Amino acid sequence: MQQIVESGDLEQLAEIVLNGEGSRLLGQKSKDPDIQAFLNNVPSYMEKIHRVHDAARDGSLLALQQALDRRKFAIAKDDISPNGSTPLHVAVLFGHTDIVRYLASRFPETMAVTDNDGRTPLHYAATIKDNGHFYNMLMQLGANPKELDKLGHTAEFYLDMDKSKDILTYTELLNVFGAEELENQLLSDQGPKASQPMSNLQANPIFKTEQGKYLADSLAEPLIKALTEIAQKRPKDPVAYLSGYLQQIVGERKPITEVQVHSGSNNSSTSTAKLANSTRSNSNNSRGAFTSNNNANTDIIELDDESAEQQEAEDTLTSQHMEERDEHGQSMLHFACARSHRRGQLFTLIEESRIDITYRDELYRTARDVALQANQPNNAAEIDRYVVAQAIIGNVETFEQLALQGYDHILDLEDDKGKSIVDVALSRHNDDLVSFLGKLRTLEETREELHQMIRDNNMEKVKELTSITNAKWFIKTKNYYGRTALHIAVLKESEEMVQHLVKLCPEALKITDNLERTVLHYAMGTNSLESVSRILIQNGAKRTAKDLKGRQPSYYFINKADILRLQEEEEESR
Repeated sequence: MQQIVESGDLEQLAEIVLNGEGSRLLGQKSKDPDIQAFLNNVPSYMEKIHRVHDAARDGSLLALQQALDRRKFAIAKDDISPNGSTPLHVAVLFGHTDIVRYLASRFPETMAVTDNDGRTPLHYAATIKDNGHFYNMLMQLGANPKELDKLGHTAEFYLDMDKSKDILTYTELLNVFGAEELENQLLSDQGPKASQPMSNLQANPIFKTEQGKYLADSLAEPLIKALTEIAQKRPKDPVAYLSGYLQQIVGERKPITEVQVHSGSNNSSTSTAKLANSTRSNSNNSRGAFTSNNNANTDIIELDDESAEQQEAEDTLTSQHMEERDEHGQSMLHFACARSHRRGQLFTLIEESRIDITYRDELYRTARDVALQANQPNNAAEIDRYVVAQAIIGNVETFEQLALQGYDHILDLEDDKGKSIVDVALSRHNDDLVSFLGKLRTLEETREELHQMIRDNNMEKVKELTSITNAKWFIKTKNYYGRTALHIAVLKESEEMVQHLVKLCPEALKITDNLERTVLHYAMGTNSLESVSRILIQNGAKRTAKDLKGRQPSYYFINKADILRLQEEEEESR
């Protein structure tokens, strides 16, 4: 350890801490002030990693979020969790759905980290008798089922519990954690054992498959949220509290409308309607209540002084976005792209419903990305075919919108005969579109340069790049993360840049990111919230705007963790 310290290799020292061996660095000294500063912080790092693991085991999402102030803590190991398990391993093993979803979606790298036996969290999930709940969740979020452990087995292998029972079982994993007594309390596809006394709840008839699916689709999410809050607050009359909570959800939620698909006598239209309905059903499973977690006491900024008519109009616009996507940013098309369909169905669905193919979920994935991750290349090809069809029509505005939304699969597309999208437009004499597509690569490169100069705090270069006639386009256009130049300037907490960009393009105040967060949502979670938010509000930023989770900007004043992570992502993008 002393040799490593003397070598001055900070990355190696960090790896020691992240591997759960930080105690070996305690008491070490260095003449290098930077190394010594790191060593002084090792106890603090260890404590936070310990808290992350503790929260993953106990199921406290809030405690986990508060301790995760560095991205790498999400994959860090700790002696509280045996055999080199990460927080995601722990959350899977102890059956905490919200933490599993949070870690796997927000930090996808957690799904690839292995324990001392080379097993990913998906290996652990495969051993649980929960009808594939955690396994399927991790698969949908991009886990690799072909990863081999040190015995040469994939996660898929452990799904066959009869075959793998002599190698690894859920009971054995719990035994390693000293928690074997919890097995009967966690989700299981086994019915109650005959030797166990049945409670009143267990004595009720078991729901049939269709009934159970209906209840899960329609009631699971609000009930889980309500019961979680009751468990935390412990009201004197839980039944009355539950009733009030559910009534509040009913009063605040927006009606969920079906995507309208043209009906017709032909098979294509009929099958498309079925596809739309079945996909919406799946989408509703993960849809939140979209209610704000704020109340009048937590709003640190006053509401805008605007008429009820204006507010109602904006709420209607917001609700349309919220009904099209769930709180994780996934649209009906995201869900449709995860499963196979007959040729042409997906194309017709997009064409008739006019759903936005540029929507990105909280993992920054478009529906096309989801199709490829779900090993459904035909679905990605259908989306590409739709875009090529728009080139045949030749509407330049369609492609301007795709570019403004940061859609990253335009110039690389080809038709069925291998003809590029530019040649397709050219063959149809769509000269305006050909001209736009010819400039698109340069536009994208300039946008990225502008974003990079903002990250580097190079104000002189930012002014130069925004001095051209179409500067507004570069300020409004989104990148891969769904962020505009103004979003990035706010995350960098540069008052000068924010003021400059807002002055040039006040319209950017209303543009939202992948989860419908405005720049004011971002500003409220930064350290410079007072100065930056003042600039934004004075120029017309709406303090009542809601994101996909129904949260107003003031929510992020109290809950800064999400915005801090976005700042970390931007720092890593430099």
